[in-house]
Formats: sequence, C-alpha cells, structure tokens
Amino acid sequence: MKREKFGLLTNQSAFTRGMYHFEVLQEKYFLHTLFLPEHGLFAELQDQVSGSNLKYEYGDIKIVNLYGDDENSLIVKDSDLENLDAIVFDISDVGSRYYTFLTSCFYILQSVSSFNDSNKKKINIIVYNKKNPIGKKIEGSPLQKQYSSFVGVESVLHRHGLSIYELMEYYNREFSLHLNIIRVDMQKFYKEKSDPFLWVPPSPNIPTLTTCYAYVGQCLLEGTNLSEGRGTTKPFEIFGAPFINIQDKAVLKELRKYQSDNFYLRPLIFMPTFHKYKNELCGGFQLMIRDSDNFDSLLFSLHFIKTIRKFYPEQFQFLSGVYEFRSDKSAIELLGGDDKILEFLNGKGSYKQLKEYFRFEEQIWKKKLKKLKLL
Repeated sequence: MKREKFGLLTNQSAFTRGMYHFEVLQEKYFLHTLFLPEHGLFAELQDQVSGSNLKYEYGDIKIVNLYGDDENSLIVKDSDLENLDAIVFDISDVGSRYYTFLTSCFYILQSVSSFNDSNKKKINIIVYNKKNPIGKKIEGSPLQKQYSSFVGVESVLHRHGLSIYELMEYYNREFSLHLNIIRVDMQKFYKEKSDPFLWVPPSPNIPTLTTCYAYVGQCLLEGTNLSEGRGTTKPFEIFGAPFINIQDKAVLKELRKYQSDNFYLRPLIFMPTFHKYKNELCGGFQLMIRDSDNFDSLLFSLHFIKTIRKFYPEQFQFLSGVYEFRSDKSAIELLGGDDKILEFLNGKGSYKQLKEYFRFEEQIWKKKLKKLKLL
C-alpha cells in the first residue's frame, strides 16, 4: 500500500499539548516537505526579512522557504509539488487580510490548482481549522484588483470574519480553483479543561490576542512614517512619532471624537529598540480597547492617520519605495486597497461617509458569504 507524502505549511503557532504539530506529523506520517511562511518556523525574523538563510535540521524533510529574496520566492514551484499527495495548512491567522500567512495559503491553492490541471493529478488540501481569534465581526471594504499583493487578496475585506478553512473555501469558490479541501476541526484538541488553548505568537509583533484587534486598522501605519510600535512591548497598540506633541489637547480631542465609549487613548512617550525611530523618543499613544465587539479598529486608524496629517502637515509622510516586493504602488495603497479609503486619507469625504460606505460593503460581503454557504 502506497504511503502518502505530505507537505505542510506551518510555524510555531501550531503547538498543542507540549508538541509542535510538524513533529507529530513527522513521527506518524510521511512528512516530505515543510513550507515556511514569512518570519520563519519559529517567528524568529522581523517583517520583510528574507528567510533564505534559515537552516533547520529535521531528518530528510525538504524545507521550502516561501519568503525569500524576491517576489518569485512567494510562489510554490511545480518541482515542490510533484512528489506530494496532500498539503496540510496548519497555521494561525489574526483575522485581517494583510496577514501574509493566509496569502501564502492562497498562493499554494493557486499553484496546486494549476499543477493538478496540467498533470492530471489530485493533490488534496487539508486545513487544520481554527476559529478566527477576533471572531466573526467584519470591517472594511473589498480589496480592489489593482491593489492585489502579498498583503491583500482581491475581493477580501480588511477584517474578513472567517476561520482559516472558511477563507480557503472562499478562495476555492471565488477563484474557481476546483480543489478538494478537507477540514480538520482543531477545537477537539482543546476540549479538556486541563488543556486550554494557549496563545502562541504567530509572528514576532503579534504578542497577545489583544494585538489582533488593534492590528485590523493599525497595520495601515506601516504605510506612513508613524511608528506602529515595532520595537516596543505592545506593537500596534503603542504608536506615534518624534514630532507628535502629547500635550496638544486639540489633537487628543480630535482623536477621541468618534467611538469614544469603546476605547481609551493613553498619551505616552516611548522609545523603539528597533525599526522606525530606533532609540529615538516618540510622542504617541497606547490604544486601550474597552469594547472589542463594537470598536472599529479600521475606522479609528484611518481617522488617526488623517488627524495626524492635518495637525502635522510638514512632518507627516506616506512612505514610498519597495514594500513587500512591490514598488509600483505605495504601501498605503496596497494596505488600504480601495480608492475611497485613499481619497479619505487625502481629505475627500467625511468619517460619517466612510463609515456608511463600509457598512454598505460589509452587508454585501455577508450576502456573498451566505450565497457561498460560508455563513
């Protein structure tokens, strides 16, 4: 009887009962290939750092790095698929479309679909399904085709509200990939009270579950010269820049203008130990979310960026140059992914109008998911 060969996309977030899941698969099955996402197997690399020099010794397992020195490294090659019978996705999401792990999954789905068609072979996809850590709430608008990139798959909202399996099935149906996707529900592994689900940082700047709620909007700061808090103990929750004056009451009043019942802003001074403004004093804030069910992180962050640009027009900048291997569009364009959002940041339209636009698009997303039987 033929022994099936498995490929596995995973990292340190796949950890249960004292063992990494890839170790279990290695012991019990024929784990042929290990696919590594951005940040490496143990999330040891910072954002946008190539993993091409990472070396691991796990017997005869073939290791394929999916975040290397150029954009071509993101795509699985036919030579990496030809010996496989199935590929397992065992990776954590944080609920936002920018998070590159799930884009890597999408790229694998595309590669397998093409490979199956051309080779008349059937590589199955097995998804170790985990609940969306920030629930089923959705936020934002669908990513427009011209902004598709590694930080955003076309048509997906900023906060999609889907589990990993549901998102993979969405990709499968939306892009007519015709793949057989098998669901393995991971909740059964966490039923015992003595063995609760434990948070393992899926990447170096998502240290806690609360970070995920902030990340929905705060990831947009990557497209600006504002520090998103990398180099602090609370990335995406702490943010600012050297030119922000925390004693300016007008700025604080403007930032608290909307959703004020759902969060606190704690003014502070911080000094990043790496990344933007390394070893420089920055004025800024800690975002303290009081009501995660009703707080709109995306709207807050867009309002924050627009406000800082208004009060500090000479100092604030949108970043240019290469971002996630792309130089044809700026980081804020790729992250925002929507002309109306970019217009808002450039002074066109009000907060109320943007909120109404998001609510309209969110309803369309819900109807689409219901039609696909994903809700």
